Amino acid sequence: MLTTNNSRSGLPLRGPRVDLTAIHESDIPNLLPFFQDMASLTYFIPTTARPLNATQIGRLMTDWNDGVENFIFAVRVDGWLVGLLNLDGLDWPNGHSEIGIALTEPAARGHGLAAEALTLMIRYAFDELGLKRIWARVIEPNTASRKLFETLNFTLEGRLRQHILRRGDYHDMLIYGLLNTDQQPALSGHHDSDR
Repeated sequence: MLTTNNSRSGLPLRGPRVDLTAIHESDIPNLLPFFQDMASLTYFIPTTARPLNATQIGRLMTDWNDGVENFIFAVRVDGWLVGLLNLDGLDWPNGHSEIGIALTEPAARGHGLAAEALTLMIRYAFDELGLKRIWARVIEPNTASRKLFETLNFTLEGRLRQHILRRGDYHDMLIYGLLNTDQQPALSGHHDSDR
C-alpha cells in the first residue's frame, strides 16, 4: 500500500497552471504506462531503466517518500496527474537536495509545465525549507532536460564520464546546480524546451 508522508512539504503548492500535491495509491494506474514504456524510461534517472508493475511502482513511490530526506510530489493540471517531481537525499544540515522531474503523460510535454512545477518547488525549497542549493542529474543526450535546467538558471557544475548505461551505451551524467543566491526562475512564461 502506498503511503504518503509529505508533512514537511506544505502541500499543495499551486501555480498558474500546475499544482504539486501528494501522490496517492489511486494514481498508480495512471503511472503504469510510463513505467512500462522503455523509451520513456531511457532518461528517467532515479531507477534502472526496466518496466515496473503496479506493485513495484507503489513500493517505489513509498521508498521515494520517507518524509524526512525524500519527497515525491504529483504534478497535476486541473486535477489530472501529468508527472512526478521529487526532492531526493535532502541534506538538512548542509541545506541541499537533488531535484528531479518526469512528465509521465506525453501530451503534457512541451507546454512549459515542467518549468512551472520546478519553479514552484525551487521557490518553496529556498524560501520555506531554507535550502542553500538544489542540484539535478541529467543524462547527457537528454537535450530537452538540459535546456530546461539551463533555462531555469541552473549552472552546469560537473560531468561524470560514462556513468550510466542506457540501451547498450554508456553516457555521461551531467550535474546542474542552483544556489539560493542565483537569479531565481520566473513563475510565468512558456518554455518549448519543457519535457
